[in-house]
Amino acid sequence: MAAADEADRQRVESVYGAYAADPRKAAAWASGNPGNRAIREEVAARIVGLALATEGPVLDAGCGTGWWLTRLAAAGVPPQRLTGVDLLADRVAAAGRRAPGTQAHTADARALPFEDARFDLVLLFTVLSSLHDASAVRRALDEAARVTAPGGTVVIWEPRVPTLNRATRRVRERDVTAVLGPGVSSRPITLLPPLARRLGRATPRLYPALARVPPLRSHRLMEWRRPQASTSA
Repeated sequence: MAAADEADRQRVESVYGAYAADPRKAAAWASGNPGNRAIREEVAARIVGLALATEGPVLDAGCGTGWWLTRLAAAGVPPQRLTGVDLLADRVAAAGRRAPGTQAHTADARALPFEDARFDLVLLFTVLSSLHDASAVRRALDEAARVTAPGGTVVIWEPRVPTLNRATRRVRERDVTAVLGPGVSSRPITLLPPLARRLGRATPRLYPALARVPPLRSHRLMEWRRPQASTSA
């Protein structure tokens, strides 16, 4: 591993270590919080359909401990179609345990260990904002496009407003279109997490209504479809 890549791995490891040691962050991000579940299910409503609409392989680049791999498998996507990569080996191991039958690899989203045009669906969920500079964001987007098959889709979910997390950077829509081109579709999504997490038992009733209020949408869901290969001679 190059020295720069090792430094990045150590930086990410340090950040997640700090998250784990902070009781407030652990409580805020708890998977059992109804608001956190609603946030993820709003995204899942879109990507499950995309995954089931194809019979090809799916990549979760930056899979963490495998939540999305597990969710897609639970929705009926065959586990053997699902692959995840993450920079931290312990998270990859956790993903393998959590989502049996899927493939999980320790790898960098900026240098994916796959051949060109392998995947029909590539997910980049809050990955770009965790990268340390604009060059790293461009490399990750280039790699996602490279491994996407003709007709396949890259889906990106990122905050659209500044956050208080100093370990992340803001990724704007123009940062994505500068690499993938003007064919990127984008829509605001996700109720502001601090608000969503406070809804408690009222989440099923209030989340859908509040998430439709434009100023309360904290993220954007971007999609890019790789053009079909030309059939002309």
